[in-house]
Amino acid sequence: MRLMNKRIVLFLVIFFTFKIQAQPLFWHNFNYSKYQWIDSNLNVIQTHNKSNLRPLFLKLNNSNKKKVHILHIGDSHVQADIFTNETRTLMGSSFGYAGRGMVFPYTTARTHTAADYRCYHSGKWLYARNVERNPELPLGVSGITSKTSDSNAQFRLVFKEDAIKNDFNIIKLLCKRSPLSFDLKISAGNESKLVDIYSKPQDSLTDEIFIEFDSGYSEYEFTIVLNDSIQNNFEIYGLSFESSTDRGVLYTSVGINGAGHYSILKENLLPQHLKILNPDAIILDVGANDFYHRGMDIPTFKNNLIAIIELFRKQLPKSVIILSNSQDIYRGGYSIKSCSIFSLLISEVAQEKNVAFYDWYRVAGGDQSMRIWRSLKLANRDGVHLTRDGYNLKGDLIYQAFKATWRHLISHPDTANSLIIPCVDTMQLDSNGNIKDAISNSSKQWIEHKVQSGESAWGIAQQYGVSITDLKDWNKLRSYSLRKGQKLKVFTTYGPNKTIKPVKTAKSINTTKRNTNRSTTSYRIHKIRSGETLYSIARKYGTSVKKIKRANNMRSDFIRAGKRLKIPY
Repeated sequence: MRLMNKRIVLFLVIFFTFKIQAQPLFWHNFNYSKYQWIDSNLNVIQTHNKSNLRPLFLKLNNSNKKKVHILHIGDSHVQADIFTNETRTLMGSSFGYAGRGMVFPYTTARTHTAADYRCYHSGKWLYARNVERNPELPLGVSGITSKTSDSNAQFRLVFKEDAIKNDFNIIKLLCKRSPLSFDLKISAGNESKLVDIYSKPQDSLTDEIFIEFDSGYSEYEFTIVLNDSIQNNFEIYGLSFESSTDRGVLYTSVGINGAGHYSILKENLLPQHLKILNPDAIILDVGANDFYHRGMDIPTFKNNLIAIIELFRKQLPKSVIILSNSQDIYRGGYSIKSCSIFSLLISEVAQEKNVAFYDWYRVAGGDQSMRIWRSLKLANRDGVHLTRDGYNLKGDLIYQAFKATWRHLISHPDTANSLIIPCVDTMQLDSNGNIKDAISNSSKQWIEHKVQSGESAWGIAQQYGVSITDLKDWNKLRSYSLRKGQKLKVFTTYGPNKTIKPVKTAKSINTTKRNTNRSTTSYRIHKIRSGETLYSIARKYGTSVKKIKRANNMRSDFIRAGKRLKIPY
């Protein structure tokens, strides 16, 4: 009987040990059917070399024993910390919470705080941000610095419910440490800590100071203290709130409104701060601001991106690097094409520099998909930023990408060494990173696609290298939900296997029968740009105004930017 009990105990120990090593504590599910323009197969962290990702997921696998730190660096989308907070919450509920991560007293720098806390301050403060042409203060990992020479200055951080848990009792303060630095008094609950900025600890003069409380609190007050007549300033780069237990996931986000690759390269203290924080993975999520106003200078854009990767790799050779990009931006009635170029570039640079990437542009729907997000009130009217619901969706999708990548690495450990979702795009880049000529409309034809079981509108659009919004417009769809057997018309160069498959029926899509020989006439599609006239469009395609009006059943010459015209060949 005793031998039987020992065997049962041994079996249970082996079973639960294997279970912990094989899967996370719990993965939350996601209903993709509610968002028909998003392809679940694409929502994955991609890599040309799986060895880039395995170290991170092996650490996540053991997060119940040792903390895993993910650092997400971004722009205005990240400074608001809505979608990153959603990802942080979901990752924490699956792997355990290791802390809130980086925060900053943003009001001292005249900008808004993140979504889960508020900041109040008094006294006179100077500040600098990484988006300034010539920042007057040194900048670190937060991309923002505040400085005061006012010995009566203070700031207060008030966290919302559940933002700071009881075991988030560690504060890592990043600040300038010199004999001239003011000291600091930190008060929370019934506790009060006097922090000697310069001399504690004496054997280390990095920018980090470690402060431990008995518990985590929802409110902290930071007061400047003058303890020596030579002290005359206090300069802060950020704070990280963490758990004293060495397990779970610490998902840190830092972002500045308007930041781009050029901004990150201005952070002269970043190398030191990366070593201090020592993240297991870095998500680089900037770039749109590099091209939003002036267009994309591809060589400069690519060189800056590579310079940041090399900086990360030099300071943190063992950290996993994940590139991300901008989703579709809709401005002036058009989608900014540079977003599509960015999508191609991160795959190209990721392969060249041997890092991973998350193609948010394609996950979010690709070209013109911002129209979808706005119509569903998931994006703001500016065509750039999302609503709270939209950001929550994005945060959930990033979490699901971690989940999908995890499952792929577990289920395909010995197969192909890459995890790449092929992209069908009429835009390509040459060896110098310049845009090749797009496939001309004259090489495209209308084809008919019959919807198969399990196919989505997004997946079909990707098969043929078209935008999902065009697919919806061509077929006058009311939603992005499709049914098996439904027939769709597509104007493309590609068939499902990148070969043209013209419609052969007499009822070919967007064709008209000639009265003389009943042969069919094909049309190309032209999207009207601001300032164009029917006459200028007719000259561009070598046709006449009369033919264009007839093809589109037009009674007048009035046209409107953003609308599409059928142009006969």
